[in-house]
Amino acid sequence: MTSNTPKRPVSDPDESNDPYSTIQPAKKRDRTTQQPSTLPESVSSSLNTPMPTSPSVVMGTTGLLSRNMASTGPTASQNRNEVTQQTVYYKSLVVDGQLTTSTFTGEGPTQDAASYLESALLALKGQRLKEHRQPVYIPPMAKVNLQAKDEDLFPLMNSLQDFLDSDRQVMLILGDSGAGKSTFNRHLEHLLWTNYNNGDPVPLFINLPALDRPDLDMVSKQLKVYNFKDGQIQEMKQHCQLILICDGYDESQLSANLHTTNRLNQQDEWCAKMIISCRTQFLGSVYKDRFVPQPTDRYKAVRLDLFQEAVIVPFSKEQVKDYVACYVPLEKRPWVTEDYMRMLTTIPNLMDLVKNPFLLTLTLEALPGVTRNQQELSTIKLTRVQLYDHFSNEWLGVNMRRLRDSTLTHDERDILDHMWSNLDHRNTWRVDFFGPQPEVRFMRESSPLTRTGSLFRFIHRSMLEYFFSRAVFDPCNSTDYDEFAPQQDSDSSIIQSLDSTGPLFKRNLVGEPSIIQFLSDRVKLNPSFEQQLLCIINQSKTDASAAIAAANAITILVRAGIRFNGVDLRNVKISGADISGGQFDCGRFQGADLKGVNLTKCWLREANFSRAQMKDVRFGELPYLNTTSGANTCTYSPDGNFLALVLDDGSISIYEAASWSIFHSTYCNWKHGW
Repeated sequence: MTSNTPKRPVSDPDESNDPYSTIQPAKKRDRTTQQPSTLPESVSSSLNTPMPTSPSVVMGTTGLLSRNMASTGPTASQNRNEVTQQTVYYKSLVVDGQLTTSTFTGEGPTQDAASYLESALLALKGQRLKEHRQPVYIPPMAKVNLQAKDEDLFPLMNSLQDFLDSDRQVMLILGDSGAGKSTFNRHLEHLLWTNYNNGDPVPLFINLPALDRPDLDMVSKQLKVYNFKDGQIQEMKQHCQLILICDGYDESQLSANLHTTNRLNQQDEWCAKMIISCRTQFLGSVYKDRFVPQPTDRYKAVRLDLFQEAVIVPFSKEQVKDYVACYVPLEKRPWVTEDYMRMLTTIPNLMDLVKNPFLLTLTLEALPGVTRNQQELSTIKLTRVQLYDHFSNEWLGVNMRRLRDSTLTHDERDILDHMWSNLDHRNTWRVDFFGPQPEVRFMRESSPLTRTGSLFRFIHRSMLEYFFSRAVFDPCNSTDYDEFAPQQDSDSSIIQSLDSTGPLFKRNLVGEPSIIQFLSDRVKLNPSFEQQLLCIINQSKTDASAAIAAANAITILVRAGIRFNGVDLRNVKISGADISGGQFDCGRFQGADLKGVNLTKCWLREANFSRAQMKDVRFGELPYLNTTSGANTCTYSPDGNFLALVLDDGSISIYEAASWSIFHSTYCNWKHGW
């Protein structure tokens, strides 16, 4: 039985930047007691169909941005058929592509309990709407997956709407750092709450890094953050449907399938659709098994049709202009919109940089200071790390002025004096910074941090990565900044200027592309840092303890464009390094430890690899399939997720493009006709 609920009309895109700024109100779900022979009026009017006679019980919803909610396996309501009380409830759910409505008898919420729960939900609505702060929002564009072309784009909100209207249960939103994933998620939550009415699906924003073990019972944990009682949570689990907006999968360092580990849409569990965001670089090439709903019966095939994804793409020039136009009026600015756009288009390569929304924000804050006293804009070279330098300096300057202008008590001045005199006591900084003492207010309020409950975070993850790169190399301590500093002649003295107990020596940074980018930008600005990294590579020839640092160092240098043509790299230990695209013509790698090194697209003419350890080295060879006979024809699915291959012997196989594992196979004697 299919729903004939009319499609919600989309507002004129010329009337608003967001095509979903106005949405039809959701229909309320009837919670009253009814006789099983007739449907509640609100249900029958939306379905315009008689009540089914099938004993199966299914769940679903009609309402804001969501008309069908799918589930797998037995539903929570089936066990309630055994209850003898004659209270009857109605829920609908898309099962196997059909929207069905049925009744079940069981112990439902009393009028007082339902009223109490709705009051709590309306209070949560008011709280979340009050906490919403999003002065500038530009609707992002997206593509269907990582393999899709950048020209095949669509509004991300359109894709989200299709997801909520469909049977699918999980939608993955991918994007680079600063692409606007969290901004979109918070805008979506605000939109859902703005239009929320009693009985609608409940939007629940879950900041995954803020939860302890979100892989277990994350819905209840989040509701407890909002001060819901255990009884209310159980009522919600039995009688509410949810739209889970899970933000920051990568920041939680998770690898679990949250849909599976939280038992969503399983018997006696939460009925929910899940939207989850993650940084593209965190996942690697094979990632769908972390998000695709898994069957409860391990002998059943994975339901890829329950999964959807979208990848946020960088801003277009028009979106950048729209953002600037919204940004300028927010407060008093030194320039008008045209001035900002002239700077963005005149400074070389800057427009490409600011197509990232977060970098655009930093750039707009930093530009007036960067261009001050600059006569020729075309000569300005602005890198990503310089933007963060300017932003952090400006942030600290503003807070210094604020503290200077504020009135301090005598005790507060004593606290600050004590803090200043004990700055070198670094072994206690965590206690000082996060403790309950009065002095923490001065430190925290001057830092680019936000607070969620008892959790403190940087305002953006890229700020954490930026300051991490400063822990590896701080330009303020560099001899490049001090013309009177004594010159260092030996490799050992140069290396000593880097902390051998620091993160460069202790942590493999190859898998942290954002940190590598910050450090490679720093190489271009600070010649002394380049020399330090080269010395570390040489040190690894005789010192195995420098292997991690050497792999990091050569990865940073190659990313900075440093050439190694003809360089003596004999016996270096750079296992696991990523030197893809590097220039190593006539390079001498004899006896080097190159295990697991990425050599994709390297220049290696006349390079010598005698006696080098080259296990698991990657040369960027294109993937291939081992088949039983020659290929006759092949084609990709429209979304690029699958490849169908027909062999000369009649075998037909469908491969999942992400992992090249066989999804389905069959046989047809096509030579004698299909």
